[in-house]
Amino acid sequence: MKRTLIALAAILLLAALLAGCKRETAPPPPPQPTAEQYFQYGMQEFQRENYAGAQSQFEAAAQMAPGMIDAHYYLGLCYYKQNMPRRAEQSLLTALQLAPAHLQAREVLGLLYYAMGDFPRAKREFEQAAALQSTNAQIYYYLGVIAMSENRCRDALGYFKRSLELDSSMPQVRLDYDAAKRRCSGGTPAPKPKEATSFQGGAKALDPADF
Repeated sequence: MKRTLIALAAILLLAALLAGCKRETAPPPPPQPTAEQYFQYGMQEFQRENYAGAQSQFEAAAQMAPGMIDAHYYLGLCYYKQNMPRRAEQSLLTALQLAPAHLQAREVLGLLYYAMGDFPRAKREFEQAAALQSTNAQIYYYLGVIAMSENRCRDALGYFKRSLELDSSMPQVRLDYDAAKRRCSGGTPAPKPKEATSFQGGAKALDPADF
């Protein structure tokens, strides 16, 4: 009888051990990425020119860390590259609300307004970029074009000259500089601002991908 009880106990113990082995606990879920990790994932996709993929990562980073300036800035670039100007504008404005001296955001927002044909706001952003000591020659070129459209010849000459000082490889700037000198002395009617998509003569237009 005693041996029977011992054997029964051993069988029950073995059964319990086997049942325990079969019960596999589910692995814990992976930790959620941090805002910084989302941002880094976004930068990887941005550098691959996968702007839709980068957008989702920057959106997650900005949602987790609303004060992350560069998440809003690069989100604006992604929207810009995907032809979503209003969303791009909002993201760039958010970046500038957080950091009013963010030079690249000023430059890109100016370009966005220029491409939208909103020259007064483009002028404002370009002027603020110049006040922040922008070294982008095309910022001054666009300011020169706008100044000429407003019959501000002397200002235009100064902007074109500054553009050439920063980058003398843009033939169109030299052509417009010479034309401005003739116009200032001859009273030729002011032209409308030019499109921001390209330069005649081989120089390329300002592109957010360059920032």
